Amino acid sequence: MNHLLDMEARTLAGLIGNGDILGTRMFMERIHLPLDVQDRLLFQFAAMTHADAASIASILESDSQSIVPDHLRY
Repeated sequence: MNHLLDMEARTLAGLIGNGDILGTRMFMERIHLPLDVQDRLLFQFAAMTHADAASIASILESDSQSIVPDHLRY
């Protein structure tokens, strides 16, 4: 997992843990996730019994549209 994905997962875990759905939606908008992806992610997050950063990161990674590779090689 790359550092950007880790930061996004930790931020989302904090927002979800506080029950801040509007803040969660606004953060996902700020990181330029399309609305259909936001809806799907919110649905998946709601189904989680414990929304920790690692679980959220795995969901983000599996649904990732990022073009940044996990490990940059020179």
